[in-house]
Amino acid sequence: MSWAVPLLALTLATAEVESEPPSNQTLVFYNARLALREERPEEVLKLWLLHNSLANLGERGSHDEEFRSVVWAALGNRGLCQDGFPKDAQGGAGLWPLALHNWVTQAMVKGPPPEIPAPFKAFEVGRQQRFISLQDVLSAPELRSVSFFRGSCLLPYLTMFESGQLPEFKPGHLLPRYDLDDRLSSGLLLRRLLKLSLQTLVREKVQSVAAVEARIFDLDLALVRLRARQARQQGATAEQRARNAGISSEGIREVREAAVAWPENSEQAAFLRRSLTWRADEWLTLNRQRRLFLFAQARPLARDARALEQLVLDIIDALIERKAGDELEAWIGHLDASETPSRRGALIAGERGKRLLELEPGTGFRERSVIALHRGVTFLESGQQQDALRSFAYAMATAEESRESAAVRALARRWLSYVLSRYETSEEVIATLKALVPRQEYNPVIEDLVWRAALRSDERSFERVVASARRGGAFDAHIARLRPLAQGKPGEMATRLRDAAAEEPYLTLRFVRQLLEHLEAEDADVRAANVPMLKLVIRVLDSLAAKTGGSNAHVRTAEELRARAQAILDGLSYLDTSAEGRARALSPRHEAFAGNIRLAPADPLPWPFRTSETEAPSAFTPLSLQPVEWRDANGALVFGWRITE
Repeated sequence: MSWAVPLLALTLATAEVESEPPSNQTLVFYNARLALREERPEEVLKLWLLHNSLANLGERGSHDEEFRSVVWAALGNRGLCQDGFPKDAQGGAGLWPLALHNWVTQAMVKGPPPEIPAPFKAFEVGRQQRFISLQDVLSAPELRSVSFFRGSCLLPYLTMFESGQLPEFKPGHLLPRYDLDDRLSSGLLLRRLLKLSLQTLVREKVQSVAAVEARIFDLDLALVRLRARQARQQGATAEQRARNAGISSEGIREVREAAVAWPENSEQAAFLRRSLTWRADEWLTLNRQRRLFLFAQARPLARDARALEQLVLDIIDALIERKAGDELEAWIGHLDASETPSRRGALIAGERGKRLLELEPGTGFRERSVIALHRGVTFLESGQQQDALRSFAYAMATAEESRESAAVRALARRWLSYVLSRYETSEEVIATLKALVPRQEYNPVIEDLVWRAALRSDERSFERVVASARRGGAFDAHIARLRPLAQGKPGEMATRLRDAAAEEPYLTLRFVRQLLEHLEAEDADVRAANVPMLKLVIRVLDSLAAKTGGSNAHVRTAEELRARAQAILDGLSYLDTSAEGRARALSPRHEAFAGNIRLAPADPLPWPFRTSETEAPSAFTPLSLQPVEWRDANGALVFGWRITE
């Protein structure tokens, strides 16, 4: 115990900026708060007994009332009887009802206290032993050997008497018996203590009472269910009465649901509306399950949609700071942004979006790729093409984490190809792709760049992209066939196709199909520049159909591709070059054009964030009473408390 004294003395005494060193009693008080913060309640009780010894020597403490609050909290945490210990109502934090609440929840779990042997039996082994209270003064050897045990308590019974709830007297017991197994009576007592704490707590010394108010609501809900269960056991439920009255099954369901709905003017409904005015840090004093459950109950009662949205965003920011990614996804679902672009924008844009992307999968957040995909579209809409390129590449790189990985990967690749089609292929673009696109996806992504450069006769960009590719397989064959086109030699490409058609008609036809598909996806200027190449390709297809005999699948495929090539030529010959004409679709497949700008993919972007139904948390668990310090408006040190789940 002695090692802790100088440690906290330095911490808190320095914070208090005292002109003279703290007294022994002050050091003991500081260490008691530190011990409770470190979840060592028995150490707190030993320090209080040390305080008694110092007081017996004439050293009066200047924080005795504050110290009592610490002792009350420690007794509640340890599940020890608080009978006879002075309440901290005067000068302390007034948290004794919460400490007693914690004692009750501990007793419900641990059951009746064990039988303690009489002290005089210690003489049989040459030892001396006696019962003590927290008012006693112990010698130094006694302080070193003191231990604590649970015993029967009268304070809960007195509290029940004060609230009009009478305990049960049983034969053979001198004291009234409090049935810890009866959750209904226990719940009523706990609710009484929580309501009482709202009157006794010194609000200047507690950061928030949100956890207390939320627990009262949980108890109200639990008590309704316990009473309903009791009524069912007695054969008098509302459902039974409705059935006996001849009400339909639908009516019975409405009766059952109405039993758990709070009236508009009820105390519980007022609390739910008030909870929506809490700050985000007050919501975070609750545990995850209670937060989500309470918000789901309160949300339908919201009267200010903007304030509700801001509350959710504030909680999202706090959870990002905590790196609580799993819960974060549930709160994004509560934002209800799937059909509301403005709400998605508030989430994904700016610093908030960047911080979401920084969450590693280990935090439980699995949808970085979705956020990146939405950010990319937002960047593109605002003309930030370089940022859009990075975002789509990042979405591809992290798509495997997502619950909708296939859809995200496919869309990210299409958007990436769309953005790349707006760019001149530079070293910077290639470096960005190499850094962000997964290695196995790199060649499929840059293949679009290869086709684009070839169709524009951009040999420099073509060779730059080809040099960065992983070589091998069909990709090398495409490069060999496209290189003459990139060099502005469509005749040479057509000659190679005609020579290959005799030995590899299937591969030749597949290449021509890809050539036409990429050309169909280009704007009018690129199509017009490739008219000579299209005419040469039609000749190759005619030659291939003539040589294969006219009845097999290759002939049918060649005829289909010839028709597509001719359709492109026909479309160009009738092209209206006015602004209105360019706004009409040119492609016989899937794409639309506005002027010379190809429209982006029209597929809806995935938004996998959904609200999940959260079960009501247990209302029969202790509250955490943590000592914290801060300075008030006048600069004075406040020995305060944080009340959390």
